[in-house]
Amino acid sequence: MKRAVTALAALLLIAGACKPKQETAANLNAANKVAVRMVRLYYESPQMLLVAETRNVALPESAPAAVPVVMRELLKGPVMTTSLRLFPPDTVVRAAYLLPGGTAIVDLGGPTLTGGWGTGSHQELMAVHSIVQTIVSNFAEARSVRILINGSPSETLAGHLSLARSFAPAPALVDPRSR
Repeated sequence: MKRAVTALAALLLIAGACKPKQETAANLNAANKVAVRMVRLYYESPQMLLVAETRNVALPESAPAAVPVVMRELLKGPVMTTSLRLFPPDTVVRAAYLLPGGTAIVDLGGPTLTGGWGTGSHQELMAVHSIVQTIVSNFAEARSVRILINGSPSETLAGHLSLARSFAPAPALVDPRSR
């Protein structure tokens, strides 16, 4: 009898834990106050300036929690056919967060960045500033961005631009119609 009661209790516990994934995701979204919001992502235009592409993305209400979501969306690449992809396709966001003083930290990884990205200085400059412009335009508290590679400070992203410091926005690199 004792075994039967124990087995029944275990079955009820397991059955209660098995909820449909959609219901669980909806509950997590509600608990984390996730809502679809418009974000501005910056890619390079044929005029060699950064242009904004707007998308609706499900974001947590908390800015620090939303930063990695926005960065992953940026790395998906542009939808507009006139804009250029700025990062290797295997680039991943390992972490991204916002410090209280207004500095955002973006930690990138992936085989190409780890092994040495052989791109030119212009593409490296535009890639770095696409991150900066995307973060600063979507998060009012962000003032600058520090980029890490595989969790550590790195000399450079692709051999041309020093990553030893945080980057502030560079309005001269942004198309005036996208500011």
